[in-house]
Amino acid sequence: TKKFRCFVRYLFLVIVAIIGLIPFILIVLTSIKTTVDALAMPPKWIFTPTLQNYQNLIASIDFLKSIKNSLIIGVGATIAATGLGITTSYTLTRFRFKGDKAFSYFILALRIVPPITFVIPYFLIWRSLKLADTYFSMITMYVTLVLPLLIWMIRSFFAEIPYEIEEAAMVDGCTRWQTLRYVLIPTVIPGIMASATLSFIFVWNEFMFALLNTGRNTRTLPIEIYNSLGYYQLDWAKLSSSAVIAIIPVIIIIALTQKYIIRGLTMGAVKG
Repeated sequence: TKKFRCFVRYLFLVIVAIIGLIPFILIVLTSIKTTVDALAMPPKWIFTPTLQNYQNLIASIDFLKSIKNSLIIGVGATIAATGLGITTSYTLTRFRFKGDKAFSYFILALRIVPPITFVIPYFLIWRSLKLADTYFSMITMYVTLVLPLLIWMIRSFFAEIPYEIEEAAMVDGCTRWQTLRYVLIPTVIPGIMASATLSFIFVWNEFMFALLNTGRNTRTLPIEIYNSLGYYQLDWAKLSSSAVIAIIPVIIIIALTQKYIIRGLTMGAVKG
């Protein structure tokens, strides 16, 4: 019957959701264990919870500084890349010039190339320019990494808007910049927010480039967590609490932009 099929469908979705949440649940449970309980084999499921791990992290100046660095670099790179992505995407969809298609595919090729290819060149460039371990170098580097994704995503949203809407706005006296600012951007803001959110998550979690290009001044949260690994023994309780704290900003941003992400990822999926 229809009700039975509906029940089976929702039951399947609940099971999938629970399976997906198991790693996060285990991390949270481990983060409120003592070091001894976290290392116990077999794992302890009944234990006295403690917040000492979180208190130690909050009291750590280096850990707090790494969170600040990640926020500054992540937000700065996302805002800069989104601004460039909007203008570049608009140019590629509304203007025709010699080599425009080749330029578009060149941007896409930058996304296809394995990121590790650029690690050493960036390392040498920042050292030669004496910009190593600075916010400017990190933000610039991440802008170049996420810009191809932003351009191609936002470009697809602009392409869905009929050009007649722009013509009507310009007939009413709007300049091309005003048309972009007051007509097109508000129309595709869900797509822009979805693209920007994905870019921020990438920068927030990025490890490889940060490992070689950050130092004491700009060390990000993934590098700080990596540096807390012991040579002879892993403090699973400390690592788990660090992971939980690292996940919180991403959860907050996704919660705030959820409606934009859903609308943005489904824009253009249905045409009527």
